Amino acid sequence: MKFPGSVLVSLVLFVSETAAALCLSAGYRAAGDRMWQGLTLLFALLPCALVQLSLVFIHRDVSRDRPLVLLLHLLQLGPLVRCVEAFYIYFHAGRVEEPYVSITKKRQIPKDGYSEEIEKEVGQAEGKLCTHRSAFSRASVIQAFLGSAPQLTLQLYICVLQQEVTVARSIFMVLSLLSIVYGALRCNILAIRIKYDDYDVRVKPAAYLCIFLWRSFEIATRVTVLVLFGSVLRIWVFLVVLLNFLGFCFYPWVLFWLSKSPFPENIEKELSRVGTTIVLCLLTFLYAGINMFCWSAVHVELSDPDLISKSQNWYRMTVYYIVRLMENAFLLLMWYIYRTDFYLYVCAPMLVLQLLIGYCMGIFFMLVFYQFCHPCKKLFSSSITEALLSCFKLLYFICQHQKSTLLTGKLVWLGLNVFLFWWYYLVYDVPPKFFYTRVLLGRALALARAPAACLNFNCMLILLPVCRNLLSFLRGSSACCSTRIRRQLDRNLTFHKMVAWMIALHTAIHTIAHLFNVEWSVQARVEEKGTLAAVLSGLGDKPNESYVNFFRQTIGNPIGGLYVAFTYLAGITGVVITLALILIITSSTKTIRRSYFEVFWYTHHLFVIFFIGLVIHGAGRIVRGQTAESLAEHNPEICYKNFSHWGKNGACPIPQFSGNPPMTWKWVVGPMFLYLCERLVRFWRSQQKVVITKVVIHPFKTIELQMMKKGFKMEVGQYIFVKCPAVSKLEWHPFTLTSAPEEDYFSIHVRIVGDWTEGLFNACGCDKQEFQEAWKLPKIAVDGPFGTASEDVFSYETVMLVGAGIGVTPFASVLKSVWYKYCHDATNLKLKKIYFYWLCRDTHAFEWFADLLQSLEAQMQERNNADFLSYNIYLTGWDETQATHFVVHHEEEKDVITGLKQKTLYGRPNWENEFKTIAGKHPGSRIGVFLCGPEGLADTLNKQSISNSEADPRGVHFIFNKENF
Repeated sequence: MKFPGSVLVSLVLFVSETAAALCLSAGYRAAGDRMWQGLTLLFALLPCALVQLSLVFIHRDVSRDRPLVLLLHLLQLGPLVRCVEAFYIYFHAGRVEEPYVSITKKRQIPKDGYSEEIEKEVGQAEGKLCTHRSAFSRASVIQAFLGSAPQLTLQLYICVLQQEVTVARSIFMVLSLLSIVYGALRCNILAIRIKYDDYDVRVKPAAYLCIFLWRSFEIATRVTVLVLFGSVLRIWVFLVVLLNFLGFCFYPWVLFWLSKSPFPENIEKELSRVGTTIVLCLLTFLYAGINMFCWSAVHVELSDPDLISKSQNWYRMTVYYIVRLMENAFLLLMWYIYRTDFYLYVCAPMLVLQLLIGYCMGIFFMLVFYQFCHPCKKLFSSSITEALLSCFKLLYFICQHQKSTLLTGKLVWLGLNVFLFWWYYLVYDVPPKFFYTRVLLGRALALARAPAACLNFNCMLILLPVCRNLLSFLRGSSACCSTRIRRQLDRNLTFHKMVAWMIALHTAIHTIAHLFNVEWSVQARVEEKGTLAAVLSGLGDKPNESYVNFFRQTIGNPIGGLYVAFTYLAGITGVVITLALILIITSSTKTIRRSYFEVFWYTHHLFVIFFIGLVIHGAGRIVRGQTAESLAEHNPEICYKNFSHWGKNGACPIPQFSGNPPMTWKWVVGPMFLYLCERLVRFWRSQQKVVITKVVIHPFKTIELQMMKKGFKMEVGQYIFVKCPAVSKLEWHPFTLTSAPEEDYFSIHVRIVGDWTEGLFNACGCDKQEFQEAWKLPKIAVDGPFGTASEDVFSYETVMLVGAGIGVTPFASVLKSVWYKYCHDATNLKLKKIYFYWLCRDTHAFEWFADLLQSLEAQMQERNNADFLSYNIYLTGWDETQATHFVVHHEEEKDVITGLKQKTLYGRPNWENEFKTIAGKHPGSRIGVFLCGPEGLADTLNKQSISNSEADPRGVHFIFNKENF
């Protein structure tokens, strides 16, 4: 028979904690703290009474007519009597022959896949002792979470308020923490016994140690977080506690009502429906109390006959710990923001970090327990290791695709923004240098300076994505970048937009915070004498004094605020750069950019004013802090209390202040220099002579310009910027090169869709019927070429080229280059297979591109390599007359639209089938997917690339690339 050690531990903790509570309440009474005395007694006597009720209920003393035992319970001596009874049973077991024994059947935990069933005789004495153990386990849980947990929270809160930890209170808090951890441990063991009741479960010491460490870290950090939050936001902590408690209290009832199960009737025969309801309410009350402080291993399920869920719900546990960690972090953030001078000598950032690490340590030991020390881990359908391996496989799978790699870059960028915000917030919110500045401005000082640092960082980045020559050098002309990094460089405009929105966000925070700063600075100058703020604002009015309040006039709000905005350098530049930023962002919307490009182009060049204003914005040095020499003589954390005696004694001389030097220029001077070089290179290249050798009018409102320029070198898929001074002297527009590098000219195809393209069409004489002389053609300025994703086509053995409408132009260059390579020498060509897809709405759009496909088709057949190019042309729009014509000529050898042997398809491709077919033909390959088309098609192809790629590194992988310019 097992020694009843758990009964003894429960009794010792119960008695010692109750005695300590009574002693401490007597101390509160002697000190006159009636409220603390009352709350201490409440949290001591309430769980004590509930423990007595639970022991009576489990042992069924009411139905067994045991008045003496009931009397002892009323005198709160029930646990002591039960413990004596348990030890009496233990020491007298075996001395008297058992009148009867019961046979229990348990299965052993599987070993090597086999599980044996064992029988065990349980005598009457052992059964009674088992009942005592079960009763004390439940009593320990009640004592822990309905008494010890709120008691520990209360006593720690009193310590914080009184700034004193007495010996009696520290002993009491240690006992309470031990009681809570022990109750949580018994809850874990109880859950294991209930869920695996059919097995012979034996818990090893390592499991007890893991549970103890897990619960210690989890509960201690949770209580500390609640106390810190409650010490600064006393009303709001009640809301947090109430929402947590009511949420967990009603959660089992909601699940019960949703399940539509019958009301439980088998809890106790003697209980009526009202009594059963009371018992269930007390059970959910306890369940809520447990989850308030830690994860409840026992899950109440009112629809189950045993009222306890026997399933291992990993999902519920994961959600609980994620939400609880986020809640703790939020509560700590609120404490950090609203903490008072009471925490002046506390290293707040370190305390926050320690608490978050402590909670994470609890989660770590929880994972160790379930992975290595759980007595029934062999019965789990899945383990922690399998879950982590699945996560790693998913991460590896995600990292194989450029859009997810871009996500990694975004996370790094966001992380740097968060780090800079947090770091500079601490720089201005913690050190004594800005102690007196914080007295004047409060938290708004740090809230203004933190986004200013992020603004410097993002303004450093905003120009780099539009340095096209630099990006082309990095991705094409230099071998310093891998293929994956080069693909990210192709998303330069996406990153440019993200940085712009981040600048807008930090500008808003910075501006709002400074509005408060200005208001409080102006108000401090007209404040009544006798306050610390008034004394600080008056510094600088006398000789040999330096000021801390930058506002030197005595004008009240709102005139004073307007005076700062329009007479101070920081105010004027702030207004100007904010207005410039608003105009730049609002004119950059998709609608304005496409419909009124000139508006977008002109307002975007307000960035020059923005950067000039940004550089000189801090030259006024309105943010001032105490000098290092002054700090050595005048400690603000001590001297602020005696501000009326400054300068009258040697201990606290008048503090001296100086302004922060401007720092923005250090952040942006490098990118501004690079961008200046970029513009000079563009200007130099735009001045080079360009000759239009031929203008070809194609169907579907498309013209082809063939040009020549000295020293012009290109690669497949690159693009250029074109300016036609006859149409507009300032506008530059991007166009993909449709010629091949092997040709002696370069060409672009221009579809007539707007005012500028219409003007170019007319300037080239395409609106006239007669032949246009070469000398009458307009002058053209060309900047480029610049690299795009299509340059990487020849880096793959298999590629999918997808063009939509005029979006086929980059692939014209690719296919022409392939044709030339096959005409000369194709032995060194890595590319072995091309799947080409062209989607277009109008039949005339196919005509200008069909000649190229026919030439390539004939070339492949001559070299007996017809399988090299598989092309699929889809017509997505047609009328009834065209449909009839297609049906009549469908049986002809060549397609009626393109003249190719491959027939035109009608409708849209089934991309899922296409990807699966290609994956089946090329197992273990890296297949490049290249698109020039709309965003909707890009999303579809990207999703198909991800879903049809294998997690195994040796499997097939589709790498999605999209043209961006």
